Amino acid sequence: MSNPAFERFGSGHTLSKNAFAAMLCFWTAAGIAVSAGCAYATLDWRPGLLPLILLMLIPFAGILLAAKSTNPLVSLLGYGLVVVPFGLSMGPIVAMYTAASVVKVLAITTGMVVGLGIAGAVYPKSLESWGIFLIGGLLVLILAQFAVIILAAFGVHVGAAMTALDWLGVGLFSLLVIYDLNRAMR
Repeated sequence: MSNPAFERFGSGHTLSKNAFAAMLCFWTAAGIAVSAGCAYATLDWRPGLLPLILLMLIPFAGILLAAKSTNPLVSLLGYGLVVVPFGLSMGPIVAMYTAASVVKVLAITTGMVVGLGIAGAVYPKSLESWGIFLIGGLLVLILAQFAVIILAAFGVHVGAAMTALDWLGVGLFSLLVIYDLNRAMR
């Protein structure tokens, strides 16, 4: 599975592995902070269909921009086009929960990303072979989420299925963090 972001060379500037890991963690934390700020700004927002469609499409433009650019500032703009719409779209969802719940989830998520990121960064063997299975698992998870929505629309009780899919998603994304950091460190 080839990814242009991992095949960039020739800038003449290099970072040590420790500096690279620190920068990766910093920009991940910055992205989470920006998304959280955008979510807070849109807690009372009730978007229509067009804004929701735009919030789903803009991140794809950001991904393409970041992947195709060799300029770090353009890649940063692409990153911003991913984290900002994500945060904006999360505001109305976050508003359904108590502030204590949101802070607790943020703390747990941050701790997991840091811990799993460190595990992926320091694991000496390549985890490249995991890629196809993780992408397959992600596709199955997405399809299962749609199936649950359809079943719920027909009146089927899906509470247990939603809980199971939530935990499967946590496990899958934990493995993706390890995989991504391991790949990035190579």
